[in-house]
Amino acid sequence: MGTFADLLEEYCPEGITYKKLGDVFATRNGYTPSTKSPSYWTGGQIPWFTMKDLRANGRVLPDALEHVTEEAVKGSLFKKGSIILATTATIGEHALIETDFLCNQQFTCFEIRNEYIGKILPKFAFYYFFVIDGLCKQNTAKSTFPSVSTDWLKKLSIPLPPLEVQEKIAGILDKFTELETELETELETELEERNRQYAFYRRKLVANGAPEVPLRDLVAIVKGKQLNKELCSKVQTKEAPFPVVNGGMQPSGYWDECNSEGNKITIAQGGASGFINWQNMPFWAGAHCFVINSWNDKKLDYKYLYYFLKEKQTNLQSQKQGATIPSLSKEAVFSLSIPLPPLEVQEKIAGILDKFTALTCSMNEGIPAEISLRRKQMAWYRNAMFGALSGREEE
Repeated sequence: MGTFADLLEEYCPEGITYKKLGDVFATRNGYTPSTKSPSYWTGGQIPWFTMKDLRANGRVLPDALEHVTEEAVKGSLFKKGSIILATTATIGEHALIETDFLCNQQFTCFEIRNEYIGKILPKFAFYYFFVIDGLCKQNTAKSTFPSVSTDWLKKLSIPLPPLEVQEKIAGILDKFTELETELETELETELEERNRQYAFYRRKLVANGAPEVPLRDLVAIVKGKQLNKELCSKVQTKEAPFPVVNGGMQPSGYWDECNSEGNKITIAQGGASGFINWQNMPFWAGAHCFVINSWNDKKLDYKYLYYFLKEKQTNLQSQKQGATIPSLSKEAVFSLSIPLPPLEVQEKIAGILDKFTALTCSMNEGIPAEISLRRKQMAWYRNAMFGALSGREEE
């Protein structure tokens, strides 16, 4: 079997022709039919694509999540085999559409001109548009509403090797995409299964049948102190090493002082109300943060308490009050009762769950990293192929 270079030598001995995108594709902007006109939407059969479709179903799309009626169409439909490219907001995302369609105004539609039908394969164009994506991201107009100029896009070039070469490139990249998708599915399924397994064991170990004791008899809840967010560092530095823990799931900033020691349980009082977290290092507890302190470490293992509260997180989140800024009351936490087996049993349960936590955290970090690596490999092969084409551009 010959190499890709042999294929180029066989079919492109004189080099490869490049054409401007504006020569090969007719461009049209997407639009949104008026949502005030039910007749544009009710019972519609025409696919109308938005970024939600790419997020939900990938980049090769046979149908859309939403549909419009013929009454909503301005002029003619965008043709099957066209590429839609995001030229506003989320710049440089594209998809190949496998049906006649419409799309919203975030996209510019690239429709193969009649004179180039049979000279460029839609799937080949689809893969080359990953190169276009990168150029768009590098040349986004910096403004309140980022965008890419359609006139600029039309001047970009696309290679037009013989169809045999296009078919070979598309076939190879289809296979890579298929393998990448299979691997991602397997890894994501494994991660979901391990997280479900962890949740199952935590639930079983925490609901252990021991006599229950009201939490108000075992812990104190301390509310944090307000800091001016504008004065906090956005990144952790030597001068500001302490995380500011507030009502979010991540630090709201970093400060040069701490008001709580490490290895503490925190509960988001405002914002992501009810979110339970474990703070490994000293931190500043903000005004929307509860810090949980135990009265008696001879009766209650503190890490066991953390896992109990983590199991009750959904319950606490359901008790937040207030429409504008939801918040959690101390009473909602105090109203809980915790199963309290002997201290040595609590310590054993906490030790088991610590191991599960370490395992799932490792997988939560490792599997996304593995998926990211596979995507980079795919991008490398794709760029290498198109790079080989550019190296044979006609003089």
